[in-house]
Amino acid sequence: MRLGHAGIVFRKELTDVLRDRRTIVTTIVVPILAFPLLMGGMIGLMIFFARQAERQTAPVMLLGAESAPTLAQKLSEQEGFTIVPAADDYVQRINDKQLRAAVEFPPALEEKVRTTPEETQTVSIYHFEGELRSRSALRTIERAVRDYRDQAVAERLAARGLSTELLKPFEWKRENVASAEKVTGVIVGFIVPYLVILFTLTGAIYPAIDVTAGEKERGTIETILASAVSRLELVTGKFLLVFCTSTLTTVLSIGSMAVVVLAGAEYLGRLTGGFVIALSGKAAATVFLLVLPLAVLFSGVLLAVALLARNYREAQSYTTPIVFLAMLPAVASFIPGLELNAKLALVPILNVSLVAREIFTGQYNWSLIGLVFLSSCVYAGVALWFAARQFNREEVLFRT
Repeated sequence: MRLGHAGIVFRKELTDVLRDRRTIVTTIVVPILAFPLLMGGMIGLMIFFARQAERQTAPVMLLGAESAPTLAQKLSEQEGFTIVPAADDYVQRINDKQLRAAVEFPPALEEKVRTTPEETQTVSIYHFEGELRSRSALRTIERAVRDYRDQAVAERLAARGLSTELLKPFEWKRENVASAEKVTGVIVGFIVPYLVILFTLTGAIYPAIDVTAGEKERGTIETILASAVSRLELVTGKFLLVFCTSTLTTVLSIGSMAVVVLAGAEYLGRLTGGFVIALSGKAAATVFLLVLPLAVLFSGVLLAVALLARNYREAQSYTTPIVFLAMLPAVASFIPGLELNAKLALVPILNVSLVAREIFTGQYNWSLIGLVFLSSCVYAGVALWFAARQFNREEVLFRT
């Protein structure tokens, strides 16, 4: 194979890609602008609506308030609460989101708390599990009930001449011994492996379609086949173009999102109570090297599959299932408890997802990392061989 000829094919395909608006948008514009804007916009909307929900007045119903006048008064004084008259349809109203919560007091609650301390009383709080505003009201009610309970305990102890300190035989405190880099790595390792695999795949789709089915649709594939380049040089040049765009898309996407996250680091620190963002350059470089064989694998498979299509639209229908098949093992980074081992290190895509999660958390098992890299290289080589084989099949090249 003459590398110079492969380079000529690469430059030719690069020129065509730079003239194609769709590829430019998916490779450069979307990674730099769309993903960060989408992520920042979603986070902003979530914060905005969460705060709006917390500011809204919460209608709360008290059932049997006469049994606990002190506690009922305490709840009615909570900021943002509106006490509505008791009714029998409180369950339906909570489900219809007309009512945030309902509190039911047992008969003679406060009297029994004073006179029969050996008898446990139960206050029932009815709410809508998973509904943001109902959950916010629930937290406020629980805090008020807990304060009332602590006050009752303190009064019982005081009546017997005892101190509330008897309830605290010891104190405890939290101390984080993990570095900021490791703490950040736990969060980064949860979502970034999935995003890296997604961007690597999507960055290769449109160029792979354009240099195969797009050539057929434009009627230029016969011309390039009649040139002085061999089939191997042809597929090498086209592969290099797809591989480069895939890698570029991944780097731009992750880089632009990192800029967004780092730019909002100060606000995120205030929001999470002092959380510090510290990204490891060593981890990022290691994961990048592991992703390169994956980009080769995606590029080879997409070239081979897209070449089967007669036109651009048909190629899109052929490559869409590949996206879903690749994303299934990619979501492994979301699965708690699933750890990388020698067997899983041989499973394509899944191995990269798992090892990237471990690397970002500061765990460098070099034997498993090497196994993942070697197995990915083998799969990448098979994908390239498959793509080269397709370019030697006349019935595939001239399928119209």
